[in-house]
Amino acid sequence: MATSSPGAPTVVGSQPAITSEPAPTPAVYKPATDKGPAENVPVPVLPDKATEFTKDGLIAFAEYWYSTLGYVYETGGSGPMMEITEPACKPCIFVNQPIAELYESGGWIAGGRMTVHQSTASFEQTPDGTYQVILMIQQAQVRAYDANKILRSERPQGGARANIVVARFIDNHWQAQTAEAVAKQ
Repeated sequence: MATSSPGAPTVVGSQPAITSEPAPTPAVYKPATDKGPAENVPVPVLPDKATEFTKDGLIAFAEYWYSTLGYVYETGGSGPMMEITEPACKPCIFVNQPIAELYESGGWIAGGRMTVHQSTASFEQTPDGTYQVILMIQQAQVRAYDANKILRSERPQGGARANIVVARFIDNHWQAQTAEAVAKQ
């Protein structure tokens, strides 16, 4: 039986105290500068559409592939890209190896994000079982710094260039065989 005295609240039972802890603040993306590497770079997320064996799925996959390449430049981490790329992709190795070495030595890259301006595909299988997407890609300026914050190389942002992604649909997912510029500059 609950008892109360004049002016005192009635206590019927005990309930745990409800405390409100502040929700963790999401990490904020900070691009690289001449002072240090990028922070909290979001890992690209494969869109559902990019898993479909359709023309639109192939195009979404190719566009996603270029977002993973931008991630390599910003972080030195090629995991997301190589998860969806055949290990024998020569242009991928050409990019991954020097970037990985730069980051492993304490250096970093400012810039390098990829923008896809246009994508097209006929969705016709080639004799070797692959499909092709042509994309107009523009990469942001790339500045490579060593561990001592010294600018070691710089490539200005150029105009959009035609690139090709050659991919296979294997085990219910797309996998890039290669991705490269259509014409070398």
